[in-house]
Amino acid sequence: MIIISAHADTNYKRVHLRIDDDEYVGFLDNYAGVYTAMKTFFSGEVNSENVRIELTPDEEIDMRGAKEVAKEVRRDDLVVVIDVTGTETEKDFIIEKCKSAKVRNFVNSTLKEFSYDIYEGCPDPVSDMDEIEVYKLKTDYYFFLGIPCRGGDYNFSETRCRIRSIDEASKALIEICRNYERF
Repeated sequence: MIIISAHADTNYKRVHLRIDDDEYVGFLDNYAGVYTAMKTFFSGEVNSENVRIELTPDEEIDMRGAKEVAKEVRRDDLVVVIDVTGTETEKDFIIEKCKSAKVRNFVNSTLKEFSYDIYEGCPDPVSDMDEIEVYKLKTDYYFFLGIPCRGGDYNFSETRCRIRSIDEASKALIEICRNYERF
């Protein structure tokens, strides 16, 4: 099974977003990850009993939502955590914390047509803690799908992300779900 997990809580007391040319500008953590997950769902192209999309609470506090989901994660499940990242790139999205060679091979063979960087570790200068910390205790098959943000600390201030990043990350998730049987 593939579990797509995006935390749905934020550090913000108000909503702030505008579109500036080809970028979203505003308080993006983790609205960008939730929007990516929802674009994947509402594409109508992920219809499988092998896919779960989870919007989890309390990542910003104690990761309670991920802990609840993790109770049902099996050793051979693939978990994809979607969130913002401060890792610098010119690519559309970033894959971080992809430690398993099997997962890296699957991702690289599935996403040949996409523009992304892939890392075994976490080069994000803002934060290296996320729901992966919970899921990696249950499975060896996981990665962090980062929506690149720039312009500040995405936890507490206005940042920017390209509209294309969210669109392409959603398309990439669709491809991963379509090709899961090859995993």
